[in-house]
Amino acid sequence: MLRSGKVVAAENGVLEICFERPEACAHCGQCGGQKAETLVKIPGDAPVGRWVDVDMPEGQVLKASMLAYVMPLLMLLGGLALGSVLFEKEILWAATGILCMGVSWLILRLVEKKMKAKSVWQPKVINVYGEEETPLFR
Repeated sequence: MLRSGKVVAAENGVLEICFERPEACAHCGQCGGQKAETLVKIPGDAPVGRWVDVDMPEGQVLKASMLAYVMPLLMLLGGLALGSVLFEKEILWAATGILCMGVSWLILRLVEKKMKAKSVWQPKVINVYGEEETPLFR
C-alpha cells in the first residue's frame, strides 16, 4: 500500500507524517466523519515540509487487519460456545464471550509490541519529493 504524506515534524530519525484521508474512506463514518487527516510516526529521514511516499506491503496490511478484526470476533464466538457448555444461563454465556474478547484485545496489545519491533511490519519512506514537487496521487 503506497500513500503520500507531508512531513510535519522530524526528530531523532523519526518523522511525523500527515496523511489525508483517502477518498475511499470518506463515507465510512468510523472516525465520525470529522477526521480529514491522520498523523503517523515513521522512522526515516526527510526535511519538514516535504512530501514523501510511504510503503507498507499489502500482505502485511491484510494480516494486521485480520488480526485486529477477526481475532476478537473468533474469541467472542469461542467464548459464547464455551459459556454455553459451562453454564445454563444465557447471561453467563454472553459474559464468557465478552471476557474472551477482552482477553483477545490484551493478546493483541502484546502482539502489537512485538510486531512493531520487526522491520517487516514497519512502513517505510521510499521517496522524498523535492522542495517544489508534490505527489501526483495522495
